[in-house]
Amino acid sequence: MKRTIYIINAILFMGCCLLVSTTTPNVKNIDVNNKTAYVNSDAIKKEEVIEVAPVEVVPEVVEEEPVVEEVQEEVEEEPKEKVVVGKDEIIEDNTPIDSKPNEEVYIPSITVGSTFTGTMSGYGSDIGSLTASGHYIGDSIYYPDSTYGNIRILAGDGDIPFGTVIEVSNSNAGSFVGIVLDTGRNIGFDRLYDFDLLFETSREALNYGVSKNVTFKILRVGY
Repeated sequence: MKRTIYIINAILFMGCCLLVSTTTPNVKNIDVNNKTAYVNSDAIKKEEVIEVAPVEVVPEVVEEEPVVEEVQEEVEEEPKEKVVVGKDEIIEDNTPIDSKPNEEVYIPSITVGSTFTGTMSGYGSDIGSLTASGHYIGDSIYYPDSTYGNIRILAGDGDIPFGTVIEVSNSNAGSFVGIVLDTGRNIGFDRLYDFDLLFETSREALNYGVSKNVTFKILRVGY
């Protein structure tokens, strides 16, 4: 009898084991808490959010160049020389003045009896009718002096008084007596020529050329 009971129990036990191994779990019976636990488990990685600090924008500073004010220097104009250009007309000339190149300037004493040597060029009366002293040269290249008679007209240094009478020797025009009644832009002791002799035309003056080592003797200073 006991043996029969043992066999029945063994059959029931084996049947229970077979039932447990073949039974499919019911999804509906899964606890909600287990599902929640699964969702919140470490199996799912959350996205990492990296916060970026705001970048401060610094405005670019441009250095302004200092404004330099140009200072215009006042240039003193050289005194303009008067040059005869037409009948009874005197204008001012701005032509550059030529000085004696590489020569030591000698300023002679303008006194009666003083003698010195220098250069003499020529110019024509056809360039105008009046000298710097205001003398009319449209009729003659000579000046009627009350003491020395008809004498040649000269242009000289600006420091020589008008009316000064000079004896000229050793020139291309020979020896003669002249009177200073004119000036010229290139005429003077510190300029290109010491004296300028008046001719009737510029062509005659050009043919005369320039006389060097001319002797000048002061006979009278001024009128």
